Amino acid sequence: MPTTKTAPDMQDLSAQIEALKADISQITTTLTEMGTARKDAAVNSAKSQAEHLRAEGHKQLEMAQSTAEDYGAQAADAIRRQPAAAVGMAVAAGFIAGLLTSRK
Repeated sequence: MPTTKTAPDMQDLSAQIEALKADISQITTTLTEMGTARKDAAVNSAKSQAEHLRAEGHKQLEMAQSTAEDYGAQAADAIRRQPAAAVGMAVAAGFIAGLLTSRK
């Protein structure tokens, strides 16, 4: 005897709707977890980059301070070795600054 398909009844339809709800809930959970994981990865990457830049900046600052101290020591040595020349250069620099800032 041939079997004929009958129209789905309300119970079958309700079961399919519940299955769809469960699937949508699972998709929502998965998307939320993916978004959270990406956010965490982005935050960690930003923190890592900020720490790297902070360390690099600190290293550059130390190098600049060392260079400035070296130049200061060289200038002090030059003044101690040739005080007359240092006074003459200071007078010349003052004279030039005076000429540049004077009103005529």
